[in-house]
Amino acid sequence: MKNILWAGILTLAISTSLIGCGPATVNSSAFAGTWTTNLGAVNIVQKGDELTATIEGYGGNWNEVFTGTVNGDNEAVFDTEVLGEFTLVLSLSMTGDTFESTSTELSFCGIRGADMELPSGCGFSGKWIVPSKSVFLPGSYMILTQVGENVTGTIYDGNDKTYETFTGVMEWGKGWRANGEYSERGEISLWMNASETGFQFMTDKGNIQELCAVREGAESAYLGSFYCEP
Repeated sequence: MKNILWAGILTLAISTSLIGCGPATVNSSAFAGTWTTNLGAVNIVQKGDELTATIEGYGGNWNEVFTGTVNGDNEAVFDTEVLGEFTLVLSLSMTGDTFESTSTELSFCGIRGADMELPSGCGFSGKWIVPSKSVFLPGSYMILTQVGENVTGTIYDGNDKTYETFTGVMEWGKGWRANGEYSERGEISLWMNASETGFQFMTDKGNIQELCAVREGAESAYLGSFYCEP
């Protein structure tokens, strides 16, 4: 699978407040450490204002070392061959340090630590509304959890009864994909858009019926050839 190349600059901006603790002092190694992200495992080494980041992309499609610096506004600016220019906001919290991009077109987010569960709204984690089509009844929805590269979840019908469960592995390259299988209905792949607002259910025969899901709170999601609407 070929990578999508976005040549440009990656910028991280830090939020300087701790939940329940008032203003926080940003230390000299705020960006350093291991991060579990929606696209891969990231490790950042910080020496003063100098940063070196390494990412191991899920599925092996993006492995890169890139360097950057922290500027006077507590933003970490990286040169990268893969990601385009956008800003990541780093939030320090007693419940877990996280970052997310401000881009509405390309999502990049994560939480500090190795093989961590991504927060709702990052990667596949969260609640997804499944429009009523074919096998999916009105009111259907899906709850997914992404821990590192592993994605698990359950589809419920409008009466909150389990319709199917899913287990898969994340792959990032030419798009976001969780390749796996239903517990009873065989192989299935969830193909998500770059903004992480929706995904479609793909089988070996494609997705003729345009079965899809939209992240809770999103009005719609463009999935390459059609719009998915809750």
